Amino acid sequence: MIIKSTVYLTLIYLIFLKVSYGYLGCPDNLVPCRNKTHCIEIKEVCVVYDDCVDDSGDEICLHLSQNITDSILCVTHIEPQVSYERISPLEICDGHQACFLNEDEGPCNKTLCRYDYWLCKKGSCIENVRVCDGHKDCPDGSDEEEGIGCHYSVCGPNKILCPTGQCIDEVKMCDGIQHCLDGFDEKNCTHTTSTIAPILEVDDSCPEFTCSTSSTFNHPICLSNDRICDGYKDCPKGDDEHNCHEKCTSKSNCPINSDITCIQHPAVGQLCRCVKRGYQLTVPLGPSRSEGLLKPIKKKKKPKKKKGYQLTTRTPQNNTLRCRDYDECNDSRRSYCSFKCINIDGSFKCTCPSNFMLGSRSKTCLRRYDSSKPNLLIVFDKTINFYNMLTPADQYASQLLNTINIEENHRFDYIQYDQKQMFVIYYDQIQHAILCKSNHDLETIVLLTNLTVNTFAYNANENILFIIENQSETLRMYTPIVCDVSINIQMHSWSFNNIANSIHSMAIDVLNRELIFASNYQIMISNMSEPNVTKIVHMSDRKIKKMIYDAAFRRFFWTAANNNSNELFPVFTCNGQFKQCHDTSIRLPSASLFAFFNDGLLYISPTRKSLDFIQVYGEYRFFGHSIASTHDQIRSFVFIDYQQIEGSDLCRKYSKNRCKNQLCLQINSTRINCLSTYGSFISTKATTNMLASIDVED
Repeated sequence: MIIKSTVYLTLIYLIFLKVSYGYLGCPDNLVPCRNKTHCIEIKEVCVVYDDCVDDSGDEICLHLSQNITDSILCVTHIEPQVSYERISPLEICDGHQACFLNEDEGPCNKTLCRYDYWLCKKGSCIENVRVCDGHKDCPDGSDEEEGIGCHYSVCGPNKILCPTGQCIDEVKMCDGIQHCLDGFDEKNCTHTTSTIAPILEVDDSCPEFTCSTSSTFNHPICLSNDRICDGYKDCPKGDDEHNCHEKCTSKSNCPINSDITCIQHPAVGQLCRCVKRGYQLTVPLGPSRSEGLLKPIKKKKKPKKKKGYQLTTRTPQNNTLRCRDYDECNDSRRSYCSFKCINIDGSFKCTCPSNFMLGSRSKTCLRRYDSSKPNLLIVFDKTINFYNMLTPADQYASQLLNTINIEENHRFDYIQYDQKQMFVIYYDQIQHAILCKSNHDLETIVLLTNLTVNTFAYNANENILFIIENQSETLRMYTPIVCDVSINIQMHSWSFNNIANSIHSMAIDVLNRELIFASNYQIMISNMSEPNVTKIVHMSDRKIKKMIYDAAFRRFFWTAANNNSNELFPVFTCNGQFKQCHDTSIRLPSASLFAFFNDGLLYISPTRKSLDFIQVYGEYRFFGHSIASTHDQIRSFVFIDYQQIEGSDLCRKYSKNRCKNQLCLQINSTRINCLSTYGSFISTKATTNMLASIDVED
């Protein structure tokens, strides 16, 4: 009753303000817009006029297309004066109240859905991609009705229309085989296998467009004609967007429309393209965005029967090709942003995680760096060098900060760096030991021995080491990891029967409290509450060689087995939800030595004896830089990620009281688990007879 009375009094107060003073100085039902020089109706804000400002003079329409009507204009606060704002679709039903009277969150799953979701007739919301996918996801089945624009009547009974224009049998949906050219029939299926359509290598089966090679990309790439002159760079040298201005001189197959132009391309013939950048030709088979359906608009696939022939004559009756805004953020074949993508009219915007900034020219996410701290470690035969990678004015350079010597016969098969204690931790496969080397006293310390390690991951914030131990087929946790002698390191283990020997890559998501594993054909995730209970999130049809994970971006990269003989390894990527996975078209000379940095990949170039960088996202996609050139062969390197050490360490605060004589593992932001100790190890200084000198207590 108190809540209802408060809302009622608030409404009375708002009406009083509006009648007495208007909104921010405008009379009646009007609000100020056009840089506060005009008073317009509230429904026209950011729809009819897009140069509106708030009470601070800041523009509020930059993130919205003029024709998006799924936003909400609402009062955000009433003191010291009534202030309004148009709430982006991305902020609706996101769990955070932005409107003063809760218009953005109150009706959710009733009459309102979050961005990229679709409202069923009788309430509840489903993802847009599940509308007209052949499966009834709404409780009332309204997502598969012909009245909303589902394609069944176009292809006939018991058939599905692919976004690329093909008709396939309904029984072929989710059968594990890709029938639609864009893989539409195998998306959002209940099975976990997801096929990534690779960038085709040139062979006899590539009759369309071939990208030119470069010194960095000496592997030819084959593109379908629908990716030529589409406004987006797919070739490393950008030649898919060259020769796109010559008008057709002969009779055109393109529709007669002022929004559509015919391009006479010297390599592929006639191309029908939209005049406006960011728009693409499509057959409108369902409601438009203004009618409530936010289903991604796909490009029309061209027939391969005749070179240069762009538009099929088998268009659905009463539907004509027209130019529509293309949703780059839902492109299944490429990612335009490394983190989050926001579609706007004729283009898109990229956003970055916290503590990152968007480069003014490169349009890539750049880390905020401290030039006094090393962020790159390179292992040579006799030394370990520490560098700071600088990015002034979107360019790259490196500055050597420190060098430490390496003892002979030491191997660095797996290596990581503790940013807080400043030491290198590594596994020596010959000595079957995990060792560390401090930057301060330069001594080598033996932490653990008698281990056969497949892979390991180290959490510097909590001094915890996870390893996959091959002989015992276990996942093990060791803590505390301190690079000093006489440290009592305790161990807990979980059985990893049947999968331990196949796991070759592991990462820790400190922020989300997850472990990520990669085996030969699977990527798996487990929660800290049950680290040995894994969930398969991706299955690959090509053997995975090495997987890396960036927790800040929630993005996966991995190299795969090479099907050709050119000794280059393809790089694939997926976002955290595994809904957008694609071949980056980048090929690396080493399958295991690479890292993600500033929207690009660091990798070793063995022929040039250098550490190089290739841009994966942004305006300078495919551009390369040399980070560090040396006279010696690089054995390994580590990108030092200071983002990973952020977060609260609950075990440091509460383990002494709650986990006496046990190990502590934080499982989320509020809870810890107390684990039994299965063994302890005493660290010792490395000597010639190091294997005999370490003490082990079972």
